[in-house]
Amino acid sequence: MNIAILDDETHCVESLVIHINNLFPEAVIIYKSTKPLEAVEVLKRIDVNLLLLDVEMPLMDGFEFLEQFDKLDFEVIFTTAYSQYAIKAFRAQAINYLLKPIDEDELNEAILLCMEKKRQTIEPSLDIDQLLGQLKQEHILKDKIAIPTTDGLEFIDVSDIIYCNSQSNYTMIFTRSKRPITISKTLKEIEKSLEKFSFLRVHQSYLINPNHIKKYIRNDGGFLIMSDDSRIPISQSKKNTVVELFEKLKN
Repeated sequence: MNIAILDDETHCVESLVIHINNLFPEAVIIYKSTKPLEAVEVLKRIDVNLLLLDVEMPLMDGFEFLEQFDKLDFEVIFTTAYSQYAIKAFRAQAINYLLKPIDEDELNEAILLCMEKKRQTIEPSLDIDQLLGQLKQEHILKDKIAIPTTDGLEFIDVSDIIYCNSQSNYTMIFTRSKRPITISKTLKEIEKSLEKFSFLRVHQSYLINPNHIKKYIRNDGGFLIMSDDSRIPISQSKKNTVVELFEKLKN
C-alpha cells in the first residue's frame, strides 16, 4: 500500500510516519507534505492508495483540497481535532477519521479497513459534497479556525478573537476570554488564515478584528482601543486604511 500524508503541522506528519512504520513496515510512505497547494499537483501524478489528510489547514482545508480532484482514486482517512459532537457528520457518511492526538490502535484499525477495501477492489467512496453539507448544517465549519496546541488543535470562534500580536516567529492571539494563546506561526501565516474574516493588519506586529474596535485615537501617532481596552498602534502606512474603514462604517 502506498500511503501519503498531508498535514500543515510537521510534528503531526512525523508522528504519523512513526506510527505507520511501527504498524505496517511493508507499507510505503510515498509522499508526505505540509503544503496542500503543492500536494494537489503531486498526488495527481503519483500512485497513492491511501491519503491521511488533515481537516484544518491554512490556505486550503482538507475539504477544499479534495475538491481539486475530478475523481478520487485513493482512500481517505481524515485526521481531525473536531470535538465529538461534530464527528456524527463523518459517521453519517461512513467516512474514516481519526481524532487528534492520534491513537496508534485506532490508526491500525483504520488502515486495516482501507487495506481490506483495496483487496476487495472496492472503489473509493467519498461524497465530499454530502459531507460538507452535513458539516455546514451542524454549523461546524462556520466561523471557526484551528489553533495548534501541544496535544492537538483548539477550535475557537473567530468572533472571539480581538487581535493578534507578532512575537518574532510566534504569534499571541488575544480573545474575549483574556487568555492569550501563543502559537508557533508567524503573523503572516495567521493573517492568511483570517483573511476571509476581514481582519485588518494595522501594524507590522498587529492584526486586529475590526468588530472589536472601540475607539480610534489620532493623537500620539494614532492608535486603536479595542474591546478589552488594549491600545494597538497604527503604522503610518496603515492610517489611510483605518480611516477608510471608519468612513465606510459611518455610511
